[in-house]
Amino acid sequence: MPATAGGQAQRDYIQVAIDYAKAAVADKKGKRFGRWFRLAAERFLSDLKRAKYDHATGESKATSRSPFKFDPWHACDPCDFIEKLPHVEGEWDTENVVMHESHIFFVVNLFGFRNLDGTRRFTTALFAVARKNAKSFLCSAILLYCFCCEHTNGPQVISAATTGSQARIVFNTAKKIVDKLADLRENFTLEGFVDSIARYEVGGSFKPINSKASTQDGLNPSHCGIDEVHAHKNHDLLNVLKSAAGARKNPLFLYTTTEGYTNPGPWGEIRHFAKQLLQGLVPADHFLAVYFAVDDEDKSAGIEADTDFDETKWIKANPLMEVNPLLMKEIRKEAVEAKSMPGRHAEFKIKRLNRPSAAAGGWVNLVKWKACKGAVDLEWLRQYPCWGGLDLASTRDLTSFRLVWNVNGVLYTHGWRFVPAAQVADRSERGLVPYHAWVQSGHLIEAGAEVTDYDTIEACILAAKERFNVQMIGYDSWNAKQLVQKLQAADVPLQEFIQGGKSYHPAMQALELAYTEGNLAHGNDPVLNWCASNLVARTDPNMNTAPDKKKAPEKIDDIVALLMAIGVMQSAEPVDDINDFLNAPISA
Repeated sequence: MPATAGGQAQRDYIQVAIDYAKAAVADKKGKRFGRWFRLAAERFLSDLKRAKYDHATGESKATSRSPFKFDPWHACDPCDFIEKLPHVEGEWDTENVVMHESHIFFVVNLFGFRNLDGTRRFTTALFAVARKNAKSFLCSAILLYCFCCEHTNGPQVISAATTGSQARIVFNTAKKIVDKLADLRENFTLEGFVDSIARYEVGGSFKPINSKASTQDGLNPSHCGIDEVHAHKNHDLLNVLKSAAGARKNPLFLYTTTEGYTNPGPWGEIRHFAKQLLQGLVPADHFLAVYFAVDDEDKSAGIEADTDFDETKWIKANPLMEVNPLLMKEIRKEAVEAKSMPGRHAEFKIKRLNRPSAAAGGWVNLVKWKACKGAVDLEWLRQYPCWGGLDLASTRDLTSFRLVWNVNGVLYTHGWRFVPAAQVADRSERGLVPYHAWVQSGHLIEAGAEVTDYDTIEACILAAKERFNVQMIGYDSWNAKQLVQKLQAADVPLQEFIQGGKSYHPAMQALELAYTEGNLAHGNDPVLNWCASNLVARTDPNMNTAPDKKKAPEKIDDIVALLMAIGVMQSAEPVDDINDFLNAPISA
């Protein structure tokens, strides 16, 4: 067995990868490994046979008719390189990195299989795993190895992401390693700068770029690490990098990611292609796919869906759990919150189980929501200040104006909803939503014939201003210009509420905490209850949530108005903690 530079015997990385793959294939009941990794393991073992590789002799008897060969030295050298790297974050029992079998499996695959001309077989590779499983470090270590040890003229290694801060996660890890290892700098003529690592011997560079920087001239990437590829909202960055790498003989595009919500970006296509590849539906000898996740139901494959809160299944998405007990503790804590808060549940499924989700599903826990049916005494509330939300998103269906009060940590809310007569008739005829009954009970106000009459809404808001201590009303600027001008002329306090995750997220957190802890009173309002049941949340790459009207199965205008009202209340009295916001009474 070969020795390392320190004189210690090198691990048999190939055997580790083979044993890990065999364990996955043998796990027919899916106790430790999910479906997609089992397929990746099957592919690896099959590919070793295709390469006519015999680990006992260390020989690959590939012929000119073979699609590729397997080279033991190329499989082991990057693993040995990575295990000579120091830890640069956290507290560890060892000075240097000790790779987990899941990482060894990936690296042995990526570098061991070679084309017959000696170049690397895989030019595109995907490593998808739940968060906190060291995927960003793995990306950084692989790119650093390529920068130092893959022979190419003028290597340009790029850490790419949608934002500069995300791109710097991988880059900064590599830079810390370079700064810490004098031998590495000397052997490969490396020098670390704030925004790049230079390799003088071959005129190479290692830099972070974001989507805006990707349009700069002069890009000729040899190796690209795209961390959190799920966050890309379009194909622009990848298209630029792919085009720029066209002159490279053996480029590498390395995708490392955790799951995310569906968007128009490339992740959906990459994931779909990878799964088709693992199922043997498409041939792609250039593409390596390793995907750790809990199982979703697939009747055709005889696979049952794993339960989100079954701890025994979490290892499928979190392979490092078996060597990192702190990871299990973190996931358990998040699971407790996810069980009672649907908004947290969606994040838990995606980030901790690596379970894909086109949408979060219903955001509101309706059992806890319905328990908040306490009475809303408007006469009593007149003594307290209130804040409002005005959602004018539709002129042919529901429009909502809603107020919210915070009295001794309890949120009270009351609203007025407007709908044109044509929609009341149409909804009643279709028999899907009881608009007519809600009009009869006073929960809906008919305003206009074919389209909403904004004069009726204006009169309602002016009456509320006279009756209640209205501090501020948040509004969505879309379709509201004329009404806003009239209200401002009447000295109604108005504030535009920006429609995005950054604005909505604090309000959604506050509302979720309020209703799950019983600190909300909505008077069992049927229209609000209906809108709450329809609410679906969209999540941005920073895990900020906002209402998603496009994915909602029905109208959500009334609860959106409530969220805007909470949002302007929060902006009026900023606090450091949501609990402080909910528990601090607002004086009259």
